[in-house]
Amino acid sequence: MKKNRVKELWGQGKAAVGTWLALGSPIVAEIIAQMGFDWVVIDTEHGAIDIGTTQSIIQAVSTTNTVPIVRVPWNDPALIKRALDAGAYGLVIPMVNSREEAL
Repeated sequence: MKKNRVKELWGQGKAAVGTWLALGSPIVAEIIAQMGFDWVVIDTEHGAIDIGTTQSIIQAVSTTNTVPIVRVPWNDPALIKRALDAGAYGLVIPMVNSREEAL
């Protein structure tokens, strides 16, 4: 597993710069990653991106230092596990408004 650039930057008290991806294109994801962003969020909540495409996008990004983060469609353990199994370094969980909802 490659180093997590975002954690390194945050550990140094620095900002991490990234972007959001709602297009289900590994080619676009690779271009974005080659631009030098620290992270990219793959939006599977609003984008038309399934788990197979998510994995392909993560593979396309893996040739760079860009950290792949997945926004899952819902706070569902099965969806969260699939995103992690696909190779996500981090997650965004939508519709969580309290600590109780996060647990």
